[in-house]
Amino acid sequence: MDIKTAIDLIESGRYAEIDIEDLWEIIEILSASTEPAAIQALLKLQNSRIGQSLPQLNLQMQYIIEKNSLALEKMEQSLNLFTLDKHGKPQHKSLWPIFNFYANIEVENKTENETVKKECLFEQAVEIAKLNIKKDMLLNKNFAKQSEEEQKKNYTSDLLMSMEEMAFVLVSNQIVENAVEKKQAPLSKKDKLNIEKEAETLFHKIITGKAKGNVKLSNSNIIATFAATINNASNKADLVEKNCGSKELIKLVSETDGLFAGEYPQTFSLLRPLSPYQSMAFVAGKSGRHLYAAKTLAENIHQNNPAKAQKELSLFEFLQHQPEKLKIFSQNIVQSIKKIYQFLTDVLSYSLSSEKIAKNLKLMFSFFRSRGKNINKKIDNKMRIMSADASRLVKLTDNERVIAWKNFRDTYGRSLENGMLDPQKTELTTDDAESYVTVTNIKIKKKKVSPLKKIWQAFSLKRSAKDR
Repeated sequence: MDIKTAIDLIESGRYAEIDIEDLWEIIEILSASTEPAAIQALLKLQNSRIGQSLPQLNLQMQYIIEKNSLALEKMEQSLNLFTLDKHGKPQHKSLWPIFNFYANIEVENKTENETVKKECLFEQAVEIAKLNIKKDMLLNKNFAKQSEEEQKKNYTSDLLMSMEEMAFVLVSNQIVENAVEKKQAPLSKKDKLNIEKEAETLFHKIITGKAKGNVKLSNSNIIATFAATINNASNKADLVEKNCGSKELIKLVSETDGLFAGEYPQTFSLLRPLSPYQSMAFVAGKSGRHLYAAKTLAENIHQNNPAKAQKELSLFEFLQHQPEKLKIFSQNIVQSIKKIYQFLTDVLSYSLSSEKIAKNLKLMFSFFRSRGKNINKKIDNKMRIMSADASRLVKLTDNERVIAWKNFRDTYGRSLENGMLDPQKTELTTDDAESYVTVTNIKIKKKKVSPLKKIWQAFSLKRSAKDR
């Protein structure tokens, strides 16, 4: 959720329709912003009837989470969803399409990230999907009240939906990665058409299971996409603990962290601490840009998933039965791909992203981790403000686009190297914390229009009005 969405939800006045975990997120986002509209919306929510009753609702949610956790643990013990047959395929046939997708991926292991083993992909995707659906099931007010059979059915369908959504995220993130590496400039009409064709072809292949040997994914993309999902759950876990004191989701995140941090220690040491600041993750070199793209794509894909309202068909099956829905779904994803590409190329043109920044961030995270504590509260608050600011950028139109931190490269880099951190000693110096997090917003000027084009535009408008 970005600032604009949070403000719009509050301005709508329909608080009763907003789930409590979304209210927590809205409060977190608005609290991190310095925009007058965000401050006003926060005060409006706090003074509302539901805002004043939040303490009681939080206690109720703590009880619900405890009940759901016990029910989930009991149900999983009797669910043999991932048992393999003699051919190495899941016995549960509904898993075959997504199993085949992961089995047929060709992994391109690039040197800047750890090696991803193809034979481990499916198992890793399952663990990520489990965490993704459990975070929602723990907060579901009705989960513990369902029969065990109903719980199993919902668990299975939600898991499939999550894994299949992630398949779209992985493929889409790869299209972004390939496009940025190939051409760091505005997309031509031909480039846009090529992206549309590539996306539609790949999407059709993955839902029909005809993707063998044709889907190449980089290790950078895969690791960042997994990390983005864990970060999302981690942020939700922090909100849950902060608002109702439950640590159940934190335990689940910690277990998944243990599995993946051991496999991808270098990349995760950068990407996982960025979880509260994923909207500004693009500053942190290639891995950060992959994380940013994965987060943005996952939100778009989940929001526009045409099958999520039903439990009878998986996403792949639903789209096979309704090809017109696939076309609309594809178009939404392609628009997101284009926006992310344009944003990342702007970021690169302004030199706001570099491996140097990524390296110094890792040093900073390592410094705090070695002392067994989170990032300094002052720095954390400022970084959250920067991240909240960054979350608006993709939403704006070309004529209104804002690039934050015009002097970002110099100020940020200088403060990290000479103020915040001494790379040789890995020592923290808090004196320059303010310069480290200085935010400067600049508006990109509107594109200049030639006098001849202005005359033609005016003539076209008059002719159009006359025709009407």
